[in-house]
Amino acid sequence: MSEKNTSEEKVEEEITEEVKEEIEGEAAEEAEVTKEVKEKKKSAKSAKAMKAAKPKKPFNKRKFKHGVISAAFTVLFVAAVVVLNVIIGIISERVNTSVDLTTVGLYSLDDSTEDFLETLESDVSVTVLNSEKTFESQDSSYKQVNEILQKMRMASEHFALEYLDIDQNPNYTAKFKGETLNENYIVFESGKTGRHKIISPSDYFNYNQTYLQYYGAYVPESSNVEQEAISAMMYVTSDKVYRVAFAEGYGEGDSSTLQSLFSKNGYDVEKLPLNTTSEIDDGIDYVVLFAPTMDYDKEQLAKLDKFLDNGGKFGKNVLYFASTQQPKTPNIDEFLKDWGLETGFEVVGQTDSSYLISSETPFVHFQQLCDTEYTKNVYGGKLYTYGIYLRPVNIIDSGADCTVLLKSYDKAFLYPMDREDAEKFELEKAENGVFNAAVISRKTSENGEKSGVCAFGSELLASTLSMSYSNSNNAEFFVGILDSTSGREQGVTIKAKNLLSATFEVNVKTANTLSVVLCIVIPIAVIVLGIVIWVRRRHR
Repeated sequence: MSEKNTSEEKVEEEITEEVKEEIEGEAAEEAEVTKEVKEKKKSAKSAKAMKAAKPKKPFNKRKFKHGVISAAFTVLFVAAVVVLNVIIGIISERVNTSVDLTTVGLYSLDDSTEDFLETLESDVSVTVLNSEKTFESQDSSYKQVNEILQKMRMASEHFALEYLDIDQNPNYTAKFKGETLNENYIVFESGKTGRHKIISPSDYFNYNQTYLQYYGAYVPESSNVEQEAISAMMYVTSDKVYRVAFAEGYGEGDSSTLQSLFSKNGYDVEKLPLNTTSEIDDGIDYVVLFAPTMDYDKEQLAKLDKFLDNGGKFGKNVLYFASTQQPKTPNIDEFLKDWGLETGFEVVGQTDSSYLISSETPFVHFQQLCDTEYTKNVYGGKLYTYGIYLRPVNIIDSGADCTVLLKSYDKAFLYPMDREDAEKFELEKAENGVFNAAVISRKTSENGEKSGVCAFGSELLASTLSMSYSNSNNAEFFVGILDSTSGREQGVTIKAKNLLSATFEVNVKTANTLSVVLCIVIPIAVIVLGIVIWVRRRHR
C-alpha cells in the first residue's frame, strides 16, 4: 500500500513539473510576445515621430522641371506678345496696314497724291494745331483728315507730321505775327525756301449749306485735304512762286472757281484793279481778263501791251475769257488781232446728239482736246472736256504762232449773238463744221523768252459746273496751260471726296478673302494647334 502511494506521488510530481514547465514556457512566450508588441509599438511610435519630423512629400525633380519649363514658356509667351505689339506698332507707323472699304476711297490717297509725294525732294514740316487725340475725336470728318495726313507721312520721308496743342505752345504761334492761327489749322513750312502756308478747316472742308440752313451748324460735305496739302507743299517748296492777277473794274464775271483752282495748285492769286493801276507790276506773271461785260479802254489795253513786252524780255502771259453775255468789244478785238486772234460774235451749237451733254440745248456739248505741249497732261485721257455756250476763237493771221488747244467735234454750227440775225436764223443755212474753243498765240523775244495771249470761247469752261463733274478734265486743262507756259513743275488736281455719301462696301474679292481667312484658315490653325498640344501632353 505504501509502495503504491509512493508511485502515485511520483507520477503527480512529474505531472506537476510538466505543467509547471508548460506554464512557465507559456508565460515566457507570453512575456516575449508582450515584449515584442511593446517593441513594435515603440518602433511605431518612433517611426511616427520620425515621419512627423520629415516633409510629407519628398522633392520631385520631374515635377519641378516641368513647372520651371511651364513658367518659362509663360514668361516667353507674354514677352513675345509684348514685342510683337511693339513691332506691329512700329510697322503701322511706317507702313500702311489699314484697308479702306469705303466706296469713294475716303481713307486712301489718290494716285496723283502718291505720285507727287514720291517726287517730293524738299523737307516739309506739317503742324496740326491740336493734339492728335482731340483732333480726330471731334467727328468722322476730322478722323478722315488725320488718316490722310498719316498716310502722306508714310508715303514720303520728306513729309514730317506733328500735332501741337496751341494752348500749351504759345511760342510756336508767336512767330506767325499778324496771321490768324486757331485750333485745327494746319501749317506747312519749308526750311529750304523759308516760306509757309496756313490752311484752315474752311480750306480743307467743303461745307454743306443745306445743313447750315436747317440745323444751324456747319457740316463738312466733302474733304479736300489732299488737294490743299499738295497745293501748300508746292507753294512752300517751289523755287519761284508765280503770280496770277485777275483784272477788275470792267464788269468781269465770277472767277472765284478759277482763282481757287490756281491757288490750290501753288500759284499766288491776287486782284488787279486795271482801271486804277498806273502800271502792271512786273513781278506778275499772268493777267486774267475774265469775261468783262464792258470794253476795256485803250489806255488799259496799252498797259497790257507793255506788260507782255516786259522791257523786251517777254516771259508774260494774258488769259482772255470771252462770254455770250458781252456786247461787242472793238477795243478788245483790236488787242486780240495783234496776236492773230478773234472771238466770233456767235455761239457754237452741236447737232450730233453723241456729243451733247444736255438734250435740252445744243449749246452744251463736249469738246475735243488737241495734242499739244500745253495739253499733254490731259490729252489721251478718259475724261471729258465740258463746253457751255462757247464763242468760236478764230485764227485770223496765218503767220502768227498760234496753237489750237480745244475745238468742237464735227457737225457743230454757229448761232448768231446779234438779236436781229438770230431772228432770221435757219439751221439748214448756218455755217457748220469744227470750231476752235481755245487758242494760244505766242511771240518770242531775241533772247528766246516767250509771251503769249490765250483766248477761250467761254468763261463757263472754268465754271464750277464744268469742273465739278467726276468725269471732267476742265480743271486739269487750265492748270496744264499755266504749268506749261511757266515751265513750272506740273500741278496736281484732285477732286474732293464726298463725306456725306460715303458708304462701306466689300467687293467680291475682299469678301472671298475674308471668308477664307475667318472661316477656314483660322479655325484649321486653331484645331491643328490643339491637336499638337494634346499629343505632346499625351506622350509625356
